[in-house]
Amino acid sequence: MKNVLKCIAALTFSICVLNQSAFAIDPVEAKTECKNNTCETFRIGMYRVRNTETMNLLLEKEKGERLSIKIMDVKGKVLHEELVGRWATKFGKKLNFAAMQDGTYTVEVSSDREKVVKNIFLSTDEVREVNRLLMSAN
Repeated sequence: MKNVLKCIAALTFSICVLNQSAFAIDPVEAKTECKNNTCETFRIGMYRVRNTETMNLLLEKEKGERLSIKIMDVKGKVLHEELVGRWATKFGKKLNFAAMQDGTYTVEVSSDREKVVKNIFLSTDEVREVNRLLMSAN
């Protein structure tokens, strides 16, 4: 009985040693950040619609490449995420920030290897009426 247990233990140990790659954790590669809104497989354009709180996001990409669009707050919490399918080569999206509070937001467009990051700064200019009394004396 002891010999059987020793054989099973030795067999299990040798399987574990030989298959280390099955237990190893692959390091996560960081995505490279692209410059000037242009990556190898996609490019983006983003502009504000005049007199509104809406941004237009336009992108062109190679067929077969999947993209992710994320809107995140300053803490990194994902507020909205959308995927662009592999079959699409052009994509457009209106991002409405009217319901968002003042603050800094990040729009990240990324593929498996590359990403473009844009920061959005929202601030409200308060307009207040000034109550003054104007008196004239003769």
